[in-house]
Amino acid sequence: MKSKFTLRKKCLEKREIFFKNKGSECLKLKDIELIILEIKSKLKISSIGIYYPIKSEISPLKLIKICEKLSIKICLPVIYKNTNKLIFSKFDSQKSLTKNKYGIFEPTKISQSIPDIIFVPMLGFDKNLNRIGYGKGYYDKTISKLRNLKKIFVIGLAYDNQM
Repeated sequence: MKSKFTLRKKCLEKREIFFKNKGSECLKLKDIELIILEIKSKLKISSIGIYYPIKSEISPLKLIKICEKLSIKICLPVIYKNTNKLIFSKFDSQKSLTKNKYGIFEPTKISQSIPDIIFVPMLGFDKNLNRIGYGKGYYDKTISKLRNLKKIFVIGLAYDNQM
């Protein structure tokens, strides 16, 4: 079995190769809208958590327009007080964003919210839909904690070759 470090490195290499060939904007707006509409028809959704993409991550930013159209609020993760936990803050395109210590944009003003759906970036995944991230456990710990408060639907975004 490969070490997690080796596995992460291999997954990142695969993602970067795909990114160079296809770009981060491979998600089609209409496809995303259909997915959100399907989920919304089955679940009561008032907010969605997305990440601000870095490097070769798939960009979920197209969701902003769809959510505005469907009256669903968008939340972005914020690293909570230099811990390894995230809080989600309501995103308002009119408010400013600042870069955190990892170079990821976060809302400057925090307005904490618990999203109904969280889109998460991935380095890789397996056939059982287990996710591998960057290794600090930010999303895993946060999602586990939030699921104690309410039911949350989590969707990982990855290229096909990241399996």
